[in-house]
Amino acid sequence: MTEVAGYDEVSTAVRLLGDRWSLLIVREMWAGNNRFTEIVEALPGLSRSLLSSRLRYLERHGIVERRDSADEDRRRKQHYALTEIGAGLAPSLRALGEWATTWDAHFRGDDAQLALDVVDAMKENIEVTALPSDRMIIQLFLADTAEGAAYLRASRGLIRGRLGHAEENPDLVVRTTPATLSALHWGHISCAQAISRRDIVFEGPTANIRAFPDWFPNRPALTAHRRDA
Repeated sequence: MTEVAGYDEVSTAVRLLGDRWSLLIVREMWAGNNRFTEIVEALPGLSRSLLSSRLRYLERHGIVERRDSADEDRRRKQHYALTEIGAGLAPSLRALGEWATTWDAHFRGDDAQLALDVVDAMKENIEVTALPSDRMIIQLFLADTAEGAAYLRASRGLIRGRLGHAEENPDLVVRTTPATLSALHWGHISCAQAISRRDIVFEGPTANIRAFPDWFPNRPALTAHRRDA
């Protein structure tokens, strides 16, 4: 058998983090979601009880830690943070994301599910406080998918995503492909590059078009850039 560096260590990593949720929880903290409610809202399907269990597990292994903080009313609150060990997973998360992006076409199956995955990623990374209004609708027209359309609706701080067409008039229309949105998400291209190549086309007020990248400040590419700076 060919000798591979780190062969046994891969088994250790899979044993520690090979369940469905642990790496996703680490990803959310890496993206800036450090409070319990932020994490549970960002990961549909993860129950509060299971999140509590996984956080305790990650604490025991020194990957995350609990910290105390005070809000504006000086009330004591807790949040979670990656330890040095946990932060060391960032290159692996980037590599996994890049691998998935590279082989996206190979793994692409159900077009409707692909569109849902794109909408879910945008929901996870949007910053509602950056939006110019409490109520906004972003209509997505997604080429290369059978569904063809999806939308995000922001209302009073809540973000909802659906396949299909929004009933109300959108504040911004985005015409692109899931592959382009994935490349933007992981930082393979900038929004300006995608526009210049006509990989993404916007329709709507100029202010909204210019602000669009700033509405998603928690994308892994931007978060990593801020932490490396």
